[in-house]
Amino acid sequence: MHILSKSTYIKGLQCEKALYMQKKHPYLRDKLSIEQRAKFQRGTDVGVLAHEVFPGGIDMSPNAPSQFPKKAAETLANLSNPEVKVMYEAVFQFNDTLIMLDILVRDGDRWLAVEVKSSMRLSDTYYNDAALQYYVLHGCGVPLSDFRLMYLNGDYVKDGSIDVKQLFKMESVMDYVVERKAFVAKNVERLKAVVALPHSPVVNIGTQCHNPYPCDFQGHCWKLIPKNSFLFTTAMDDEMLFQCYFNGVNTNAKMLQQVEPDSEEAHQIDALETNSYYIDYKTLYSLAPQPKPKSVAFLNLLLNRPAVPELDGTRPYEEMILAFALQGEHEHDAAIDPSLRTSQRGDDMAAEGCFVWDCFEDHSRWKEAIPLLIEKLSHYELIVCFTPQNLSTTLLRHEIIQNQTIGYKVFNLYDILQEARFYHPAIKRGLTLQRLETALFGEAKLFEHSRILVEATSNDLLGYQQAREDLIIENEIVAKTYQHLFK
Repeated sequence: MHILSKSTYIKGLQCEKALYMQKKHPYLRDKLSIEQRAKFQRGTDVGVLAHEVFPGGIDMSPNAPSQFPKKAAETLANLSNPEVKVMYEAVFQFNDTLIMLDILVRDGDRWLAVEVKSSMRLSDTYYNDAALQYYVLHGCGVPLSDFRLMYLNGDYVKDGSIDVKQLFKMESVMDYVVERKAFVAKNVERLKAVVALPHSPVVNIGTQCHNPYPCDFQGHCWKLIPKNSFLFTTAMDDEMLFQCYFNGVNTNAKMLQQVEPDSEEAHQIDALETNSYYIDYKTLYSLAPQPKPKSVAFLNLLLNRPAVPELDGTRPYEEMILAFALQGEHEHDAAIDPSLRTSQRGDDMAAEGCFVWDCFEDHSRWKEAIPLLIEKLSHYELIVCFTPQNLSTTLLRHEIIQNQTIGYKVFNLYDILQEARFYHPAIKRGLTLQRLETALFGEAKLFEHSRILVEATSNDLLGYQQAREDLIIENEIVAKTYQHLFK
């Protein structure tokens, strides 16, 4: 059996200990988030669609890991079979390293190797895994005419059925992978030796825990780090924090001696010590809406950006409005459009109800949200939201706030809190609504925002209902946060 694969090789380049743990103790991995699982599924779906660029191929995918040797032998046999023109997921093994190449196309007496990516641009990681695949292919004696990376064409506009030859574009990386062969060979031997160790290699925690990808063994490797360690602060970059830590400044008390008493780092450490949060209230209040608005609406938009465009006239990753939840602080209008679904919860935050519109069952209706939003938002002086995205840009893009009947200001709590230097250890890896609720109110509803999108695109009525409920919950948290901070 093989020792390395494409994924474990890339993991080993980031951290040798992560590679060892993946091979020897995979049960210690952190739980994958819904967002990560969705990304993996998206990559699989795009890869299958890419097969249509070179149709008529043989799928070499094994049904189980135990079939890898058999499929590798079959793949080599097919290289000599003139009847085989294209193979998908072709299995090759060389020097204890196994790869599954997305597409392999006969090109005269040579072969064209194609690796498919579900993004619209290529990263260093994509080049690195292509170099590994070339190393294995070369080792197996596969004569290549070219090695190309296939990725989504951001300029493609759907018009009728998907034109896969226009949807994808390709870039030759042959020169790069050939030049990197010696580099890959050296790393393969190094990483094989890591896997053969009798125990986990000693690797200190560091910036590699988060770069280029968040490591899925952080829970294990960081288990001895106190939950209130200054390593969870954000005022200083990680490189500087780790430099201090490994130079003997390894407690909050010692770190406080290194920074100015009134510095942001000092304030964050104080928040850690008191199990609280820090916010620059002077900045926060300077950003408060003035004068105090008479009517406020809380808006939660659910946007979908499918990698492969679903609707005519759209591009890869072009956004569409799948749903919105709108809760008016002074909403007294009982006349509800029949196309609007309503929900009302039993607590104060939803006492006046929350309007929810969606097109989960028919995405082609998504533009119906625009006139509804224009009409609904026109009744309020302030629109409060929480999103890492620029909501004003989104509303402008869809010509929602160009309408002259809307006189309001978008108040994005995400941007406001960032400017006010809001800090809580829960937000070390990013400020999310779930983490914000934990910071301000001590607990959070057990859901991820990404789960709502998964539910909304699940083609399942129960999933749709849960997505609607979660949209309302999110909006309630936004309303509760706004009232907590500004009233």
